[in-house]
Amino acid sequence: MSRVLITGAAGFVGRHLARELRAAGVETIGFDVPEAPAGEGLWETGRVEDGAALAEIVARRQPDACVHLAGVASEGEARRAPERAVRVNIEGTVALLEAFRARRPDARVLVVSTSQVYGETAGGVPLTEEAPLTPVTLYGLTKMAADRIALYYAAAHGLAALTARPVNHIGPGQSERYVVAAFARQLADIAAGRRAPELRVGNLESRRAFMDVRDTVRGYRLLLERGTPGRAYNLSCERSYAIGETLDLLCQIAGVCPRRVVDPALYRPTDGSPLLDTGRIRSAVGWRPEIPFEQTLRDIYEDARARPADGPTRPACRER
Repeated sequence: MSRVLITGAAGFVGRHLARELRAAGVETIGFDVPEAPAGEGLWETGRVEDGAALAEIVARRQPDACVHLAGVASEGEARRAPERAVRVNIEGTVALLEAFRARRPDARVLVVSTSQVYGETAGGVPLTEEAPLTPVTLYGLTKMAADRIALYYAAAHGLAALTARPVNHIGPGQSERYVVAAFARQLADIAAGRRAPELRVGNLESRRAFMDVRDTVRGYRLLLERGTPGRAYNLSCERSYAIGETLDLLCQIAGVCPRRVVDPALYRPTDGSPLLDTGRIRSAVGWRPEIPFEQTLRDIYEDARARPADGPTRPACRER
């Protein structure tokens, strides 16, 4: 594997993945929408649902692998624009797979799915890849379709396609539209005296399995190198955290204890994300999370201190 196409390369995960691959000596080709900021190395722009454009890029650049990250990335986005979610997440995945089937059929393609394909449950036995897929959100439904389509292309067309089903991932560089980064931004401003000691929150009882994005992209690299085509792989940490627990840890790191004010606009009913069994990926490529949760939070907080806000600090209630 010497040249990898990354769709959605300008996003939070795409930037981390490009760094992970380049550190391993792999050349990257970034692909994103024209309005996205270009990253390092080779760069292409377009819409992932534009099959002709994708086929031309694949034919010209000749990547020997691809990680497909591009897509509508949260339930909030999918709910606001359902037609776009279907077009990008489902039709875009088909367009990508067809481009590789036509122009680079020997390439390996990792389609990144989500733990939400299993539905939203808290506690219980960690789910294996053989568990039923029962998504309860439009986002989860579109990702389930993309996941199934990728595995179909492996079985029906012999494409070296596989899927990754990660839990929520967080880390430095994430947009403040997401809950942990939003909390870190507010706490950094409070600690610096730029904001009154008051924190706007949603439902602090919901639970999330938060995994460091740097562990996540390391898993993607290993799957691209040695994962078995036609298989799905879970990526998960070992436990979940209530949003309130996560906020408590961030407050300790920041050294501030602000008053918490529930914002009705941010509040959602209590829910939980599933914990996943990671025996398959451990056995296949030797992957397991390595970065402690507290270190991830510390790095997110230091990142918030070091950079300006990227917009209003409105914490998202659902971190995807």
